[in-house]
Amino acid sequence: MATTALPSPVDVHSEGLRQLERAERLAEAASSQGRRAATQGRSTAVHKSLEQLFGEARAQRLERDVAEFSLATQAEPCWTASWGAKMAEEPRVGTVLKASAKQQDVDPSVGLQEFFGFRHERVIVEAVEESYRDCLRCCERHSFDRLTADWEDDGSRSAVREAQGDTGLEAMLLAHQQCPQLQLWRVWDVMGMACGCSHSTSARCLAQREQVAQMESEVPFLAQHDTDAAIIDALTSEPLSPQLVQRIAHWSAASCPAYQAELKECWSILSYELKMTLQSITGGAIKYLQTRYFEEMKSLVYNHVEAALGGHPDAWSLVRAHGRLKFQTAAFPSNVTHVWYAAYVAARSGLSSLLVELPDKAGPCSERAMLRPVCLLLAKRLQAIDPSQTSEMAGSQIDSADLLRADVEETSGFQDVLVSLLLGRGFAFGRLPEGTVEDWLWFRLHLAPWQALDDDQSPEFKNQLEKLRYQAASLGPSHFDTPDRPSRGASGLGLGLVPSNAMQSLNSVKVFLLTAQFGLVLQQLQLQDRSLRGVALHMALLLRRSGAFDAVKSLEAPVDVSAFLCDYASNFASRDQLQYFRALDVSERVQALQRLLLRGAAGDELLGYIDPNGRHRPGLLEQTLQEDGGEQSEFVELCSKAGRQAAEQGQYREAIRLLHLGRCYSEVLQVLCRCLCLPIWREQDNSEAIILAQDIQRFFDIYERNLDRYALSSQVWAIARKLYATRMFHSFCDRGEPENALDVFDREQLLCWGAPEAEDEPEISAEYPRIVADYIRVLNYAASRGAMAAESQVFLWVFFWKV
Repeated sequence: MATTALPSPVDVHSEGLRQLERAERLAEAASSQGRRAATQGRSTAVHKSLEQLFGEARAQRLERDVAEFSLATQAEPCWTASWGAKMAEEPRVGTVLKASAKQQDVDPSVGLQEFFGFRHERVIVEAVEESYRDCLRCCERHSFDRLTADWEDDGSRSAVREAQGDTGLEAMLLAHQQCPQLQLWRVWDVMGMACGCSHSTSARCLAQREQVAQMESEVPFLAQHDTDAAIIDALTSEPLSPQLVQRIAHWSAASCPAYQAELKECWSILSYELKMTLQSITGGAIKYLQTRYFEEMKSLVYNHVEAALGGHPDAWSLVRAHGRLKFQTAAFPSNVTHVWYAAYVAARSGLSSLLVELPDKAGPCSERAMLRPVCLLLAKRLQAIDPSQTSEMAGSQIDSADLLRADVEETSGFQDVLVSLLLGRGFAFGRLPEGTVEDWLWFRLHLAPWQALDDDQSPEFKNQLEKLRYQAASLGPSHFDTPDRPSRGASGLGLGLVPSNAMQSLNSVKVFLLTAQFGLVLQQLQLQDRSLRGVALHMALLLRRSGAFDAVKSLEAPVDVSAFLCDYASNFASRDQLQYFRALDVSERVQALQRLLLRGAAGDELLGYIDPNGRHRPGLLEQTLQEDGGEQSEFVELCSKAGRQAAEQGQYREAIRLLHLGRCYSEVLQVLCRCLCLPIWREQDNSEAIILAQDIQRFFDIYERNLDRYALSSQVWAIARKLYATRMFHSFCDRGEPENALDVFDREQLLCWGAPEAEDEPEISAEYPRIVADYIRVLNYAASRGAMAAESQVFLWVFFWKV
């Protein structure tokens, strides 16, 4: 078989240098004629030479590759991280592929079929790798398209476009409310794309971006409207009951996830204090502290392995088990300290029946201690605070000397706590190893004379309570978060360990609740976190509904719930504010609606639309009043009162609209006359004047069509029309429209003194000098065009003489 001679090997380095020199010479030669040829769309000799040069290089390389059985020299495939991981999981396949890739370049004995087989494998691997990259790119594009589709479907893009003028921050919050799954930073980026600018480079947007962190905390507050609406509906439609309080507490605590656990504690305290007398509120606070202590004790006993309680243990079994766990002894009570601790636990838990039986259950140890008189007196006190607990008092006659003898004995700190409580003296809870803020509050609340608990106005009772309130308020919120000692193992006021980097707890709020300082409770909630303002409003509405605010009015300044609710509702739209006002009384609601109307929120949506004929379509305000059982006369009276107040405050646009809806048509004309005499018409480029002029023209057209229907006085209408025509005349003169100005002047007879009713009005007389000045300007314009008549000069001389 004939053999083909192989081409001689080529020196790649020298050949490359030679080709580069040739290309450089061709490029220099084409510097002048290349541009002309490119513009004419034809190839020059240089272009042909370059094509020939590259074609020769490709041909030489192809011949060399065919001769060496390697075709095009290709680099190793660039494996991605995921493909590399796959190869690591299957080392055998990876080894075969790499071996075949190297074998085709190294082994010269490989046949043509095997060579192309190896090439085919490498092409497949590269295709798979490129497909993987394509999938990643498609996934990224799909995610972005899905994000923008969600944005458009939820209506967020319209909110962004409405606020593209200045800041757009309000639109960002609205968009986040409409599409909660979008985080604020993502909303910010999409806003940048919608505006066609980069938020990272725009100085204005960089300044606004600093507010995003603050707005992050405001979003939960703005998202509480649904919870507020549900609570207000429940309060206005259902009678006050424990079930209603429980539902409101659940909704309110769930609306603030960051403080949900502590808010449940606060609502639990409040549920005990929704009473109408100060005595009942104090008794409810004591009952909460006793119930909480008993529940903690049961939880500790039930969750401890060594307690070994079965069935349904009674109170004494729980106290004994708790004592055994505390003193680490199975023989409890076995000494006097154990007995006094059992008495303290029973009193602290509010177990009056157990206190009566404790001297007999404790055995011989109680005989050595003066336990019986102390326990009986404590049981009487507990029954006076909580009459629901009944127990048979054995030996009701108690000698006071026995209590003094118990005070003389020196046994334990628990005995000192109980005896000091009965004697009405203070006790330093720092001496008690496990004393907590709850124990201190329980002791101080009990110091109020129990004989006086039936009388809220007892000086001694109020004096003790005021001392406690003052001391609790003077300590400050941070005092109750100090990790100075361990708690009993439960969350709450037990002064447990608080991390230094944790947010401030609500322990101070709980203390203020337990001491019936409801005003400080609302104030502290609002100051601590913006998201807690809704919770403060819920508590205020419930305290007002139950009468608790009236019960403590002798100890603190009354809380203005109406002002608090209006201030809170002002953060929402007008439609939503009407739902909040339903929680107010009738008189307060009227005042709140007046303030809402005077804040400039009286748009067509709220008040309704007034058509060109003066007819009114009901808006949200009128519909809401009708749904609440109100009549149309209530809406008319509200608008008339708000309109008069707006006129007094100089809010003329609101006054015109409100007085018209309040059917005070003559007063509307008076406000229109006052507006026409304002000095703002002499200012140029005044946006308020432009808007006011549009409203004036609109209502003049309405009233001109309905003179008989509105029963307007002809004299008042003549004055208003004269002032309106004067304003139109001045407007045409200022805009450089003398023809229209002369038309108004002649039609309305602005300088006619034949109407005595118009002459005598001071508003009309005050306008004459300016009318004459503008009329002279118009006549000068006419004279410049040769159109001035002699009678016009005579008219002016006569008028000046008359003025």
